[in-house]
Parts: sequence; structure tokens; C-alpha cells
Amino acid sequence: MAATKEKEVKPSGLQNLAQWIRYIPGGALIFAITPLLILGYFAWKNWGAEHLDVALYAVRIENLVTTPQPTWIRNTKVREEVFKDSCLGQLSVLDPQASATIAHAFQSHSWVQRASRVQKLPGGKVTVDIVYRRPIAMVYYDGQASPAAATDKKGFFPVDEDGVVLPLADFDQSQVRNYFVVIAEGATPPSDIGMTYSDTRIKQSLLLCRLLEPARVELRLELIDVERDNRMGGPNPWVMRIKTSDNRIIHWGHAPGSEAPGEPTAQEKFNNLIAWHTDASSTLQIDLTKPLTRDTKLTGH
Repeated sequence: MAATKEKEVKPSGLQNLAQWIRYIPGGALIFAITPLLILGYFAWKNWGAEHLDVALYAVRIENLVTTPQPTWIRNTKVREEVFKDSCLGQLSVLDPQASATIAHAFQSHSWVQRASRVQKLPGGKVTVDIVYRRPIAMVYYDGQASPAAATDKKGFFPVDEDGVVLPLADFDQSQVRNYFVVIAEGATPPSDIGMTYSDTRIKQSLLLCRLLEPARVELRLELIDVERDNRMGGPNPWVMRIKTSDNRIIHWGHAPGSEAPGEPTAQEKFNNLIAWHTDASSTLQIDLTKPLTRDTKLTGH
């Protein structure tokens, strides 16, 4: 009987690789492997480590702590909008530029004036100190179509003291009386929310709003109408007239810091306004562009 032949066993792939390596001189082996190790190291450093960082140390919305929103922001969720729109979930807190990136993301929001500090804390927590924009006036737009306008619908555009248009979703018609109303014929809103009015009349009226805001409620100040002073030429021909909620008229004159020669300063006008308001015998209107005397206090002229 023929002897049974033993079944031939083929070497595996790893065995073949081991046999092949045995025939390679040591120096040549190191020379062959070193570039692979270097490429692997840089690949890990540039891609692998980055993805692992993001996976393990990504900014999470539950760890993002911001200054509480003020009550005048009624509907907008600033933290959630910034996190989503700026893709902060793809940012690692270990990134050396993480704090600057987060600050820039928040400062890009129309409700944020500035992010004054970003602090990274243990456990992946990040705190952001925010200075929110505060509405100070409603600028009326008459609805005349313009290519630069954000809308062709007439209405009120809320702005802060810098003239930045604030999100309309946080305001309605019932809130108009909570702020100054500014009227400048033909004043066109900027092309988007978060942008600034470029109209000189709006900028000057907001200087007056800033000055009078602390006394707005007490003096019943309601509306600022910006008009052209036909007696004045030059770069600043605009004057302002204020109407109160009890139908009194205050001829304010030029914006604070832009007074004409001989016109009282803004502080002098403010002091005269207070005196006129508290005088029981005062009239229904006053011209603050002239020094206030006993006669003008009684007659308003």
C-alpha cells in the first residue's frame, strides 16, 4: 500500500512576510521602515489627533455658560443660535485658539455688543461674559421701496445707541412706547439685521437719546423728529424737535456736541429742560436753542 503523503501546509501571509524580512539587512530594514513611521506620525499629528481631540474635547452646549440674557431679549436664544450658526460643536476646547474663536462667534451675533471674556474651566466647561446690546429707540420707516432696504414694509426698527438694528422677532407694536421714536423722513434701514444705520440724522438723534434716556419716563419724552434747519448750511443742517406724551413740544436744536455758535450746550439745554418741566407755570412748548430766562420759561420763546 502506498505511503500516505502528508498534506502540504502553505505558509501564511505573516509567515511569508517574516521570511522575507529575515533576508533584508538590518540597515536596509530600518531605512525602509523609518519613512513609514515618520509619515504615520505626521498623519496622526495632523489628522488623527485632531479628530480625537474633537471627539473627546468638543465644545458642548451644555458646558457653554453665558451671561444671562436681559429681559428685553424676549424670543431669541443667543447661546443656542451662536452654537449652531458658528459650528462650535466642531471646536476642541484644547485648541489654542478656542477662546478667540468662541469670542468672535458671539460677537458676530446681532444682540451681542462684545464678549468681554472667555474662560476655559476643568471638565470642558467654558464661560463667556457677554455685554448685550440694549434697545434705546425705534426708528420709523415709511415703507418706500429702496434697493438698500431690509424690507419694503413700513414700521419701526429697534436700534441700540450705536444705531445697530436689533432682531425684529423680539419686538412688537406694544413695545414702541417703551423707547424713543425717531422720525427722519426717508431714513432707510440697512440691508440686514445687525447692521448699522448710516444716515447722519439717525446717528445724531441717537446721541440725544443717549443723553435723555435717564429722564425719558419722568419727562414723558416720546418722539424725536429730525428736520432740516433752513437757516443753517454746512455739514450739519439738522435740528431736533421732541414731542412728549402729553403733547408738549421741545425745540431742542442741534445734536449734542454739534451746537451752532451761540447755541447752549447739551448740558445747559438739559438743565433748562428740567427747570421748564418742574415749573408749574410753564407753557406747552419751549425753545432750548436760546438761553432760558424767566420770560422764556413762561412763554416758551
